[in-house]
Amino acid sequence: MRPELLEKTFLLKQELKNLNLIIDEEAVRQEVLKNWYPYAPKKQYKFTIAEDGSFNKKRYLGFYLYSVAGFAVGFTEDENTVEEFAGDIGITVIKKTEVVDSYLKMLMFLLELKALLRLAKKTKPEVLLIDGTLSSRFITFFPKTDWFTSEEFEGKIANLASEYIPILKENLLKEDIVAFSPSVKISVEEKLLNILGKGYVRRDTLEATLSKIAYFEYLLLLHELFYGLEWNPLVLGIAKTSHNTEIFNKSLPDLKLFYDFVEEMGYSVHRYVNLEEKKWEFSEIFEYLEKSITSDLKFTQIKYFYAKYGNGKHISLIEVYENPERKTPSFEEILDILSFYAVDGYPFLLKKADREVRITGKDLSFLESILDLKRELSGREVL
Repeated sequence: MRPELLEKTFLLKQELKNLNLIIDEEAVRQEVLKNWYPYAPKKQYKFTIAEDGSFNKKRYLGFYLYSVAGFAVGFTEDENTVEEFAGDIGITVIKKTEVVDSYLKMLMFLLELKALLRLAKKTKPEVLLIDGTLSSRFITFFPKTDWFTSEEFEGKIANLASEYIPILKENLLKEDIVAFSPSVKISVEEKLLNILGKGYVRRDTLEATLSKIAYFEYLLLLHELFYGLEWNPLVLGIAKTSHNTEIFNKSLPDLKLFYDFVEEMGYSVHRYVNLEEKKWEFSEIFEYLEKSITSDLKFTQIKYFYAKYGNGKHISLIEVYENPERKTPSFEEILDILSFYAVDGYPFLLKKADREVRITGKDLSFLESILDLKRELSGREVL
């Protein structure tokens, strides 16, 4: 390390000390505690399933190798484990490196929902736990054609992708990713040939089309989660981190302030998520063809609060879907359920899902060996 960096480290240390003084001045204990309701949860079993997802990637010259997966798990009252997995491995020729993680995250969210909904349909749980916030599922970008190719097609690729919405609906839970199934790929190649000509049946135009179909598939799954489960389970999003500042309107996140001053189990005041302020966008063609689904998703009601329901310091951000078809449980009832599953202050079902689904660098290296990609140039050899 350069000595100049070490010198700046000591300057930052002093700055952090000053920041702690500001915290004491801006958000005194009483202000935080008046927004906190102490409550000792009474552990209550409700059959619950939880989900998580993972993705990993490696860049080569001209393409990425990626692996992406979703996993759902639950424990029945007689202590049997139920689980479901959905995953994919492939290559992407995405050109815009700054959006590759956004693209793979969309596929991860898709597979998380696929695993969760498959398991939910089979087992009819009373509670569904989503890893992270529910609102984050709405911050998912429509894959643009120029992510994959610099050529313009005047909306022809989006229109082609929209033709597969009926196929997606019919086969929504039958394939891990319906959009990437062999039958859909072959069909898209044939249609690209008819619409654009032989010279455009290429990997980049194919993927530009398939990525849009996958996005439509994701929207249909999101709608199924909130509006398609006839027994109306309680849907919760549980997050470990948050940058929200709406309760205290301070420079530091509300969650940080609760961590600093709250010791008792309980819950905070609540707020509603404003989905209109999220970076939420639909494809114009999807919005035109699926007006009812689009409207439902835009007006999904989600509220959030912070809660401590186990031993230790851990405080969660909890988002609750207010299903118009059922009475939303009280925060005390939600904490009673979560406390039953809490280990070190966090639901162990989410911890198990995380362990089971995680795709490590070692995993990707193993897949790379199987695919004989070890000798491919990664683009770092010239550095």
